[in-house]
Amino acid sequence: MSHPKGRAAGFTLIEMLAVILILGILTTFLLTTMFGARETANEKLTETRIANIAAAIGNFEGVTGDYPSSSQDDGLAGSGSAFNTGIEALVKAMWSEPHDGFGLDDDFLFNTDGDQASGQPLFELVDMWENPLAYFHRSDYGQKHVYLTIDEAGNEVENQVEARKHPRTGRWANRKTFQLLSAGSDGIFGTSDDLANFDIQE
Repeated sequence: MSHPKGRAAGFTLIEMLAVILILGILTTFLLTTMFGARETANEKLTETRIANIAAAIGNFEGVTGDYPSSSQDDGLAGSGSAFNTGIEALVKAMWSEPHDGFGLDDDFLFNTDGDQASGQPLFELVDMWENPLAYFHRSDYGQKHVYLTIDEAGNEVENQVEARKHPRTGRWANRKTFQLLSAGSDGIFGTSDDLANFDIQE
């Protein structure tokens, strides 16, 4: 018995290409949604981390009478590294005896630029993208510090970072205390996704 002529069983090439195209679109949509959710989560976690660090810095001020310096002392200045100096000075002060970080988790500490002083690594506090936070004591507002970060494409970036001013008044944000800044998801300071211990308004 012969089979009737007509459409062969299975998918045609056009149908297979259409299925592949649809799967590609769905995969792209899902990956974009997942990436966006992860970035949102990292932003929230970085904001929480900044708030926790700011609270610990406040405790330091309560004990010592001032916030940690963001300038390097002679020992740090002689380390040969010009990067991440403000946050390294903060860590040195906060983890000195008898303070022990004021309850901050050691998991926050990285040595992203690999520098040392007196044979000891100079640690930084980092955001959720493992880039160093920038720290400025109010006495260093107006100075530029160089921070080394990795951007979202995996490239090393030297950032000229300075404390931020309110765009409407031109006055320093947190003018009587200190500033903590994250370069955000793009890993570049001074862009719209930066995070801080104050409301950044562009």
